[in-house]
Amino acid sequence: MQFSVKTLLSFSGRASRSEYWMYVTPILLLLLAALTFDLLALGPTTYQEFTTTTDLLTGEQTHEISNVTDYSPRIGSLVVSLLVLVPFAAMLTRRVHDIGFPGWYAWLALFLAFFFGPMLSFFVGLLGLISVKLALIFAFLLGVPQLVLSLLGFVVIVLWGTTPSEPGTNEYGPNASELTA
Repeated sequence: MQFSVKTLLSFSGRASRSEYWMYVTPILLLLLAALTFDLLALGPTTYQEFTTTTDLLTGEQTHEISNVTDYSPRIGSLVVSLLVLVPFAAMLTRRVHDIGFPGWYAWLALFLAFFFGPMLSFFVGLLGLISVKLALIFAFLLGVPQLVLSLLGFVVIVLWGTTPSEPGTNEYGPNASELTA
């Protein structure tokens, strides 16, 4: 098995478990290095947040200033994530083909694992501009299902990476493991 940029960016055909992990492991290590860079070199973001709370029974308002330390990923992680998105999606699509499923399954898992939560948070934030109470209700009602669906996406991606290849030739091509054996 030899490294090839053409293979890395191809969405057609099949990818054996060993080929998948040969490409995905460096991607994961690169993301880990970017997260480490964000935390160690750039450090956390610290800011003051001004909060106004209204008691629903009495209508009394309370004002509070608190220090917030944010450890969320920053520019290093964002840049690396954008650079590896297409190669990772291509490898996952080919891996899903190898176990006999259509490629859109890979896209669904990627959406659930990486995009569903941030998109939902963005829309709840927009809703907060209209009505804070409504945004809180939506955040409360959708928070746990969003977490469960995101975790399910991650688990499915890992399981697909460890599932044996479908034997023989399937609609996506010949079994890559049998070709090299």
